[in-house]
Amino acid sequence: MASTLSFQGITSGLQTDSLIDAIIQQDGQPLQRLKDRQTLNTNRAAALKSMRTSMLSLSVGVASLSDALAAKTVSSTDANQSFVSATATGATNGTYQVKVASIATKGQVSIGVADPNAAILSSSSGSFAVQGTDGTVKAFTLTNNNLNGLRDAINASGAGVTATIVNTGSGATPYQLIVTANDTGTGTTGGTVRLAAIDNADGTPTTVDSSIAGLDGGALTGTFAAPTGLSGGLQSSGAGVAQDAVFSVNGVQMTRKTNVVKDAVDGVTFTLKKGDTTNDTTLTIAQDTGAATTALQSLISQYNSLLKTYKDASTPVNDGSGTITHQPLEGDSVARNMMSQLRSALTGGASGLPSSATYKSGANVGIKTNADGTLSLDATTFKNALENDPKAVARVFGMSGTSTAGGVQFSSGTSATATGDIGFNLTYGAGGAVSGSLTYQGTTYSGLTGTNGTLQGLAGTPLEGLVLGVTASGSGTLTVSRGIGQQLQDAISSLTSYSGVLQQTQASIDSQNKALTSRIDQQQALLDKRKTTLKAQFDAMESTLAQLRTASSGLTGLS
Repeated sequence: MASTLSFQGITSGLQTDSLIDAIIQQDGQPLQRLKDRQTLNTNRAAALKSMRTSMLSLSVGVASLSDALAAKTVSSTDANQSFVSATATGATNGTYQVKVASIATKGQVSIGVADPNAAILSSSSGSFAVQGTDGTVKAFTLTNNNLNGLRDAINASGAGVTATIVNTGSGATPYQLIVTANDTGTGTTGGTVRLAAIDNADGTPTTVDSSIAGLDGGALTGTFAAPTGLSGGLQSSGAGVAQDAVFSVNGVQMTRKTNVVKDAVDGVTFTLKKGDTTNDTTLTIAQDTGAATTALQSLISQYNSLLKTYKDASTPVNDGSGTITHQPLEGDSVARNMMSQLRSALTGGASGLPSSATYKSGANVGIKTNADGTLSLDATTFKNALENDPKAVARVFGMSGTSTAGGVQFSSGTSATATGDIGFNLTYGAGGAVSGSLTYQGTTYSGLTGTNGTLQGLAGTPLEGLVLGVTASGSGTLTVSRGIGQQLQDAISSLTSYSGVLQQTQASIDSQNKALTSRIDQQQALLDKRKTTLKAQFDAMESTLAQLRTASSGLTGLS
């Protein structure tokens, strides 16, 4: 086995390896500084990445708070929710008396046979038409000549119906093919579902429309016999005719084709379950203060977690014995400025709120700043504010707008949208066409147009990103405000975006580390060469000393 022998200092008595290491260590100090700088960069990048992760969690918390502020509780005098139930989001608090006279039903027809596998046509195939309450008529050819085949063909036809077979277990025709409309309510057919064989005496099915023989009750003719009970076609009758839901809210009677009613009261969805003209159900809509409080406390905890991440990475640690461990974000202006932006957004005031606003900042609704910079919530103050004026509290956190004209309402805005008073003069035309002008801080933007009852602010102006919902012509003032939650969301989006300061800083660090790697490799190569040279020099010295010693010994022997 090969081995490496060292004869360092064998003649001189010097520890030449140690001397070489000491020289290389001294010469390598610039290299070590480059490595330390690269390590600091790597640690800095990791710390900034942790801050970014915490910021994204904080952003999710803002969205959750927005949802929670719109959440409502619904209490009912119908303890078992037998007649009607309701859910609410963003609705105005209040009490609603609901009476359900009848619920919406589905139209249907049925055919009874003794054997679902027996042939129902004298021919092996035939054509049919089916129509649901949506008015759509579909024709299809029966290829599997029995009740099961008719069911499958109906379901594959694309008509607005569903066919099923049930076994009643009694009577001469226990197997019932039931064709039921997919939707509740009378639809466009007055609540009827129709099924009929089509006259195809000439070998080509008659064009399927509202006047085909059989579908409207005419006599069936053709080269095949009609299925049992299909003389003249089947049409819903009696209980098979669909009915619309009939109910009242606070004494106002309403009719709907569905039992899930979303347009009777803004923000409230009623689910009608059973009709009873003698029963009144009282539903009380109230703010869900518990959900909102929990969401805000969670948001505050997420902010405090981000603050801790920043402090841990920016505060040097003294172990008590005088040894100080420095952290990667000490004196880091990027991290410091980011925290400053986020803290200002969350602890400052909402932008654009009028002076008469009930609440204008987080402090007004119970958010407190502690001595160490963390935040906390006075839950009692917050709940009281919610109970006093929930819409005013929502404006403190979200982006909103109030209009002096009912036909012009704020829909949404972006981080580019200015806040404050915006004048409008809009005309609502046929088909939802919108035209007119918007005025902001003395500048009028005219010639604006929109469709489907929607108007947007011009890009590149202070009104960029503004979206208005228009249902009637009108003029007046729209006051747009950006709450602290929205300001926080905007700041996070800007900082963490692809073109944001975090991404730019990360790219800069990567570029620096790449350059440092190149310099480190160059320096290391020079040191390795230096070490090889020193080794050769010391080996030569030892060899020379050995020769001199030998020569000296020879001269001594001659004397």
